[in-house]
Amino acid sequence: MSDQDLDGGKPDVARDGRKARARKRPPFRRLPSEKRRQEIITTAIKVFRERPEHEVSIDDLAAAAGSSRSSLYRYFDSKQELFEAVADRVGAEVVDRLDAVDEGVPSWNLMIRLHVYFDFIEEHEGIVGGVLAMGSGEVPESARAAAQRVRDHILRITCDTLEVAEPSPALEMVIRSWIAGVELAGVEWLRTRSLPRAELEMLLARQLGITLIGVAPADPAIAERVSWWAGVEPPDGPFGVLVRSVAGLLDVKMLGNVARVLSYEEAPADRP
Repeated sequence: MSDQDLDGGKPDVARDGRKARARKRPPFRRLPSEKRRQEIITTAIKVFRERPEHEVSIDDLAAAAGSSRSSLYRYFDSKQELFEAVADRVGAEVVDRLDAVDEGVPSWNLMIRLHVYFDFIEEHEGIVGGVLAMGSGEVPESARAAAQRVRDHILRITCDTLEVAEPSPALEMVIRSWIAGVELAGVEWLRTRSLPRAELEMLLARQLGITLIGVAPADPAIAERVSWWAGVEPPDGPFGVLVRSVAGLLDVKMLGNVARVLSYEEAPADRP
């Protein structure tokens, strides 16, 4: 006996209707886990660009990704872990952009790379403000590690710009200090916009040359690089303009003061 006979000759309309609706529903497409994970990171980057990490909840991120809170936890154990993945991806991107800059004379190379760097931090303001919050214990360790990898890379490309294979300890310290100054200036500029960006980039490009000149007497390797830089720098380059500007300060009064400093003689060691 058929089901239709048991039901008094009436077909199971409800059940057939459910089957029809089920056939019309588009099939569920499950993305491969790694692909979905990368899509979540991409979405999180967009969210963190607009809002600092501490203002974003895991629910905000899930909604932006078109997912649920529990689904996000399949790929990341916490919001912190997701932010760390964002920092790692963003760090790799800025390295790629800096590497794409063509080589050239040092100060123009520095200027172009600074322009690329400031383009990047302005585009990723929310993320940069979180990762480069210097000394903040709230920044995850792996996010700080991602920032450190970027600093190490900038050290290497700056050495390449100066045609230095292995920097002396003093030169490495000077370049790292300059990088830290660029970061701090970038974070402060994002906060205040107190200087035109182009002016700030010019100041920072000149600053490395100024610092190298200042420490050159204490390190022969740095003195040699300063001499090399002056030899390859075009007069209209940032470093050339700086040197000529400094020379322009040497009016009669300044020359007199310089002469007074230069005429100083150390007291004999046996003088009481």
